[in-house]
Amino acid sequence: MIKYPARAVLSFLLVCAAASAQEEFVPIEGGHLPGRPGVRVESFEMADTPLTNAQYAEFLRATGYRPPEHFVKGTPPRGFENHPVIFVNRYDVYAYLQWRSKKENRIYRLPLSAEHEYAAKAGRDGLKYVWGDADPAGKANFADSDRDYTAWHKFLKPVKSYEPNPWGLYDMSGNVWQMVGNEYELAGRQWIFRLTHPMEKDGGVAGGSWARSAAYLPVQTRGGVSQGIRHPDLGFRLVREPLGSTHFHRQPRRLVALPAASGVFLSWQMLPGDAAGYHVYRSPRLDAAGVRITSAPVTSSTSYLDTSAPAGVRQHYRIRPVASDGRESAPSEWASVTPGAAPTNVAAVFDPSPTQGDCTPMFGDLDGDGKLDILFRCNNGIRENTRDPGLPVELEAFTSYGKQLWRKPLIDYDNCYGNANNSPVLIYDFNGDGKAEVAARMLVNGSVDLAILDGMTGKILRRTPWPEMATDHSGTSTRVHMAVAYLDGKRPSLVTQTGLYENERFHAWDPANLEQIWEFNSYGATSGSGSHHVDIADVDGDGRDEVFNGTTLLNPDGTIKWAIHRAHPDIVAIKHILPGTKGRQVFYVVETSTHAGAYLVDAATGKIIWKLNREDDPRWTHAHIGWAADISAAHPGMEMLTNRDGHLAKETVLFGSDGKILMEGFPARYRPVNWTGSDARDLVSPDARELARFDGAKLTPASAPAPSAAACNVIMVGDLLGDYRDEIVCSRPGEGGRRQIVILTNATPSRKEITRTASREYRLWLARNLGAGYGSYFEWQPE
Repeated sequence: MIKYPARAVLSFLLVCAAASAQEEFVPIEGGHLPGRPGVRVESFEMADTPLTNAQYAEFLRATGYRPPEHFVKGTPPRGFENHPVIFVNRYDVYAYLQWRSKKENRIYRLPLSAEHEYAAKAGRDGLKYVWGDADPAGKANFADSDRDYTAWHKFLKPVKSYEPNPWGLYDMSGNVWQMVGNEYELAGRQWIFRLTHPMEKDGGVAGGSWARSAAYLPVQTRGGVSQGIRHPDLGFRLVREPLGSTHFHRQPRRLVALPAASGVFLSWQMLPGDAAGYHVYRSPRLDAAGVRITSAPVTSSTSYLDTSAPAGVRQHYRIRPVASDGRESAPSEWASVTPGAAPTNVAAVFDPSPTQGDCTPMFGDLDGDGKLDILFRCNNGIRENTRDPGLPVELEAFTSYGKQLWRKPLIDYDNCYGNANNSPVLIYDFNGDGKAEVAARMLVNGSVDLAILDGMTGKILRRTPWPEMATDHSGTSTRVHMAVAYLDGKRPSLVTQTGLYENERFHAWDPANLEQIWEFNSYGATSGSGSHHVDIADVDGDGRDEVFNGTTLLNPDGTIKWAIHRAHPDIVAIKHILPGTKGRQVFYVVETSTHAGAYLVDAATGKIIWKLNREDDPRWTHAHIGWAADISAAHPGMEMLTNRDGHLAKETVLFGSDGKILMEGFPARYRPVNWTGSDARDLVSPDARELARFDGAKLTPASAPAPSAAACNVIMVGDLLGDYRDEIVCSRPGEGGRRQIVILTNATPSRKEITRTASREYRLWLARNLGAGYGSYFEWQPE
């Protein structure tokens, strides 16, 4: 080990400071890439040289990060301070970029491949090399003969050893390969199944190096290097965001692109704070900024039909909000499509692995890219009243673009009481880092626990024993549910329910450490009042959520707020049902035979507004199905559906908001969906092949086409992609006995309206729907 005297160390620090001070960024105005029609880059600032050893050493001193292997005690070899840093990989570069961006409050990153080529050409077209078409000898550092790869110290040269290009950029070819971003379309990458780090999606390099021949020097030549490799001829150059710019930022808004009969249909979210309109950009490459294809901002809609896209050529789209003064803010993520393909409403298809039983879909942003990923709870045949199939209930996670993230067993037959629904699962971002965690009732080493899992990997982060069942005298009380609530109005908490029909036990937990916040046991007057899901709502408007134990409402501290003492409801819907009234109402569909019927209750006080039950009509023996939604413009408020005859569901009744019966024998198989975006909801058939409307007296076929031409069994509806309208999640036969899960979206233009995910209540509903209890319909109501 070489030891340097103190004076030498001081001299080195002064050299480092001088070298660091010499770094300059060249402002580069955006434009079209010469010789590549349709490829455009935004304005950016590029460092005039690759990053030097001295500049990288500043990062090492500030952070204590692992130095490159050729450094000595964290310092570059003497005489190499102004040489490009080498022996760094993508992870090292990512750490440097994070440090530099935070330190200077500017966005630093690697250049995209198109930006590197744009800067190298410096506005010129038709040239082969950075300097033109002349022979490379004397123009760049490359291997004009065989060079020993281990003898880097003989061949690597200081930066600025050759003349710059016309824009003042040095070493755009030769000396060291420079890492660039290619921004591959991940859905189409065969070998990427899991991404756990931002740098893992790319490995592009440009420019050639001292160790490679002149064949690698042309400005359009690209190579690839694995993300974890550190080479003696691999370095990097910085790109910086111009002051006042927003195009380096990303604003995920779940943009959808689908082939349409006359071009490409685009649909996107309207987010809170969006300005006057939107511009649409199109690009044949993901490493470019795209060309604006809207002559004026789209102002009345969050959808657009591109009729000029070249058929058969993969295209990528994104949108940028536009303020009233014409300023554009951060762009969306890309959405990709091949124009000219057959028109379709199919926005996404997922293939969960199990070949028997059913898979329940749940949605949340597991990887932090702003788009909804999908988690399946697959029962492998473990359903109520079935024998043990010998396989556990499983979880399987996928990215929004269809790549499997992880798969693991959840619980066995005995510990979910022979019913996969007793293994509740939900997805929510508990710690606010932009990536959702998974909460689940899980069997771990023989213990049934409440567990929090990392959404990207499925790794168990923390766990605690799940509360025991209080009683199960009739052998039917084994119902277990879960929800997320903002009990203090600020932070999310977990709420678990154990037991149903007899005595329900509720517990509130801090998801950060799984410490218990409070416990409620529904013994006595309120026992047996629970529902098939834990419903959450802020009924008094104080910002804190109340918790519904069926026909009993709990305060945020777990004490009873009110109870109507009508035992167990199958359906609970908390909404603004009555027009012209403040606050919300609760529509109850009560199963318990003594009280079977339909109830409308004031959510704040528990006062029964109206009811129709067994006391009023002996035909009410078991109310079982139901929903509340505004399906008719002819009647004020919402309509509500239920039935009198339990699981037969033949004696259906449709109520108006005032409790009057609007229709007997309503087709129970139809469910509400905001498909067309009209003021009243549409009604979709169980196979998604029919779309209907309620005209105030009967169902009539809708004027809009049905969501699907082929049968696809509807599982749920909700705002998952694109604009504010509902998507339909359904299943269809796949290969090898598997069931495919399909997301259908309406590929026709609609009006401009804010996304449902802007509502905390919607996000909480989405977190718990299906996976943490029975599914329900969310009726959007702007506050």
